[in-house]
Amino acid sequence: MAKHITLDELNAWTFDQRQTFYRNGLARFDNAEAVRLVEMLVASGLPFRSGKEIAHGDREMKALEAIVYSPYNEKLLLEAAASGKPPLGAIEPLIIEGLGEDYRADNGATIAAGYLIARRLYALGFEKGNSQKMPDGSVAKTAATFRKKRA
Repeated sequence: MAKHITLDELNAWTFDQRQTFYRNGLARFDNAEAVRLVEMLVASGLPFRSGKEIAHGDREMKALEAIVYSPYNEKLLLEAAASGKPPLGAIEPLIIEGLGEDYRADNGATIAAGYLIARRLYALGFEKGNSQKMPDGSVAKTAATFRKKRA
């Protein structure tokens, strides 16, 4: 995702190309630029997803955003990052409580949760670390760790 992509290029892509780009962008949130590109696609208004997966603007995505951006939950995310654990592990129980059966891997909810956490932590000056296995009983199988960027 390092290539600079313009809105004109997105407009010229087929639906399938945009859908693949969106899926890859959510799953491969390697840096703030990858997040920016997904946000650009969403803001473009161009179609990019089938009805089976959650995406920006959906009820499920709004619920995930509310959980990830809660000031109380931000503390949980930061504590997990500081301890070298995946921040998703710290708030996944809250996500499960909030979304119930709508939080699952097959509709992209686990990937979307990881993406939103990455977007939040990038804004707070963190960078992505390695992925780790999630705790037993988690819906997500693995999740990224984050560390504060060095000055």
